[in-house]
Amino acid sequence: MTQFQTPEEKSYQENKKKNLETLLSDFNCKIDWIWINKASRRKVTFQIDGKNHLGFFAAKSHNLIEIDSDPLAEEKISALIPLLKNFLNRQEQNFYTQLAVTLFDNGLDVVLHGKKPINFSQEQKMMSFAKENDLNISYRYGNGVAPIFMARPNQIFYPDFKIDLTSDIFIQATKAGLENIVKIIRSSITPGSKVADIYAGFGAYSFAIHDLAKSIFAFEGDEIMTDLIRKNATANKLSQKIKAETRDLFSNPISKRELKDFDLAIINPPRNGANPQVVEISKSPLKNLIYVSCNPQSFKRDAKILIDSGFAIKSLNAIDQFYSTEHLELVAIFQK
Repeated sequence: MTQFQTPEEKSYQENKKKNLETLLSDFNCKIDWIWINKASRRKVTFQIDGKNHLGFFAAKSHNLIEIDSDPLAEEKISALIPLLKNFLNRQEQNFYTQLAVTLFDNGLDVVLHGKKPINFSQEQKMMSFAKENDLNISYRYGNGVAPIFMARPNQIFYPDFKIDLTSDIFIQATKAGLENIVKIIRSSITPGSKVADIYAGFGAYSFAIHDLAKSIFAFEGDEIMTDLIRKNATANKLSQKIKAETRDLFSNPISKRELKDFDLAIINPPRNGANPQVVEISKSPLKNLIYVSCNPQSFKRDAKILIDSGFAIKSLNAIDQFYSTEHLELVAIFQK
């Protein structure tokens, strides 16, 4: 937890508290806050203009503000920025549009986005850059991501194993943020529970609780993610405990009948919430729910449905892993 020292930081913290407390005032519940250090973002997407300048767009515009460092990013990402700028200075202009840098637990990964397929010369330059700086590099054109050079598998580490991930994976914004979410989830699980992990992504929470749960069924709309869950479960001898199913959870949510087979559900929906799924949960005999949200507005809407059906918020944590923005992560424990 960061102890803010300056008046500006104190004001920022107080404003963020006030805004959330006002939004969720109808629930009359205590909010526990977790403040993540500034230099902690482990995935950053930078913009590239037509002259290969690297930076971020100014608010509500396409005016690029060039940068030499990023005080909100992990140190290894910030230190890579001058090297990326040097690389771009030697490339064809008006070709690349973005680049995403992710610091996995075992190293850096870069994905360059471009306007058209790369040629052999461009591919060789990308490969040389990756080798020189001991990082993975891929190229995205359209919807496809093509690995150019992989120094190692992209991995995140658990206490007793590692899992492999793709370069373009959705991952919590900070390592500390994920660790705090996992800590809250683990402290709220009755050992031996049958768990439904809904909107499971690559199974971050499923793998984190494997030693506590009797069984885990991960539901996710993206088949690439469910394939990852199965592969990592098999690689770590957990395929009998962790199962995965690809399912459109908006058009075909887990039904109230299916939910009767679980002791606990964990749900981590997209920013617009999970209305169809929450309605099914509200009608089901399920008594324990952990809701992870990146959008307090949609969380408020879904929480009202749950509370009106007999659920109560037993604890609510706000994790500020998006320093200097209006965004934050919520972790709520519901019980009926």
